[in-house]
Amino acid sequence: MNNITILRGGAIGDFVLTLPAIDAIRKAFATEELRLIGNPAILALYGNATHLNHDDPRLIALHRDGPIPATTRALFADCERALAYAVDPHGQLQRQLAQLIAGPVLLWDPRPPVGTDDHIVDHLLQPLAQWGIPICNRAPHIAADKYSADASPEIIIHPGSGSPTKCWPEAQFAVLCSALERRGLRAALLCGPVEIERGLTSDHATICPPDLSTLAALLAGARLFIGNDSGPGHIAAAVGTPTLSLFGPTDPRIWSPRHPRGRILHMPNIADIPLAAVVDVALQMLEEAPRG
Repeated sequence: MNNITILRGGAIGDFVLTLPAIDAIRKAFATEELRLIGNPAILALYGNATHLNHDDPRLIALHRDGPIPATTRALFADCERALAYAVDPHGQLQRQLAQLIAGPVLLWDPRPPVGTDDHIVDHLLQPLAQWGIPICNRAPHIAADKYSADASPEIIIHPGSGSPTKCWPEAQFAVLCSALERRGLRAALLCGPVEIERGLTSDHATICPPDLSTLAALLAGARLFIGNDSGPGHIAAAVGTPTLSLFGPTDPRIWSPRHPRGRILHMPNIADIPLAAVVDVALQMLEEAPRG
């Protein structure tokens, strides 16, 4: 069977924000196999496709000039067309893919254009117009098994992010957790690989999901997610959980989670976001969120 191949590297949030484009391509080519190339742990969030590790040695030839090995040619023998979200300043990836694939090859810079305030999802959807693909949805969606209300905390709080400059002070998150617990709410701190590496310690309940599918299920069972500009916030919105996102140096107009009940608190220096404001907005959102 012929396949449509999408190359998408980057962090968790980058992939989640590309889901509307992936869904639209899946729908437009429903009879073709869809293949995603990227980080296997992240690709696991999308089940309706085959996955290929972006570190597969057969892909090395895509990123350098020269003859293309037979093993790489075989890998793309059934590829009908490809879309690569990649920075390719010298056109090397474009040239190599064009040698391998008889059909159309699209290269799209996943970074937001300088000076734009359009949401990144809309930017990632733009190349689909070149294939005449209609847009079916502009909000990421992840189908996740939902943990029961007893198994998932009411509120999941994520103190981390890929960049320390995007993080509200860790001590503030601990105080926030205490403030919510005093009101009889079940809150837990989310601890992932970044938090483990940075030595996060807490006297509060913590959850450390073994993989992103488990994290998605836990988030789907929560009433509220609170965190920085990070991948888990985008997963929370994609599974339908309201999000309270704290933004500092990044622009929420571009990078905020897309959820009809998502809220943003933004200060250029994220440490200046008042604790009282976070508590107040969180309590307002919980009043609006039905209990499971």
